[in-house]
Amino acid sequence: MAVEPKICVWSDLTTEHLDVIFSASTNENLMSVLADICKIKDSVDIKNQILLEFYFHTIQFAKSKGMNYAQTSSLFTIMKLVHAMCTSTPYNNNKATFAYFKQLLVKHSLQRPPYSVGVFNVNQVQAITDYSLNTYFRHFDMYKYAFTPKVRVDISFHYDGIPETPEPVEEPEQTQPKEELEEVEADTVEEEVPAPEPESDEMKQLRDMIQVAMGAELKQLQTRLEKLI
Repeated sequence: MAVEPKICVWSDLTTEHLDVIFSASTNENLMSVLADICKIKDSVDIKNQILLEFYFHTIQFAKSKGMNYAQTSSLFTIMKLVHAMCTSTPYNNNKATFAYFKQLLVKHSLQRPPYSVGVFNVNQVQAITDYSLNTYFRHFDMYKYAFTPKVRVDISFHYDGIPETPEPVEEPEQTQPKEELEEVEADTVEEEVPAPEPESDEMKQLRDMIQVAMGAELKQLQTRLEKLI
């Protein structure tokens, strides 16, 4: 399902938020401010740590490019929406996410109310694109792996013409007198172990057929799993 891009100036960060953000004197202080604004309470959770660093570097990039409050607020929400789309499914959607990212940038780079607003200039659009490609989209699979539920596939094989192997039935143990048990053990030792029955041509063909069929199934499964990761 396609996601409609929207104008997101002041959606997450207000001028009051940005006053506090831009006045943060240290990186630790900025991280603490962002955690409070974004309501990230459990700093030990690995997902929260990744998310907080993601927000932190987005703000640091905006500062390094001299962006004003409106531009910083827009960039923050754009990246937040991109992350939300990335993690909306465990399946691969990097092309759709990048297309959505470009639509959001266009939405904030042309002054055509009410359809778009001219928040960013051409140079800023190029800088934001380069930054996003070298950071978020370069680690796209890492974000998806960390924030989306894992897909588990249970597999069972059934081959036409081959009966299913019945599950073994445990027989109750029978107690024998000590004298009989010793005689049985003695006979067992004396008996020669019969040589294994040679594999017939029909059995060999059947085993080879199963191996070929299973190999094809596993190859298809591996291809599907690679597409899911």
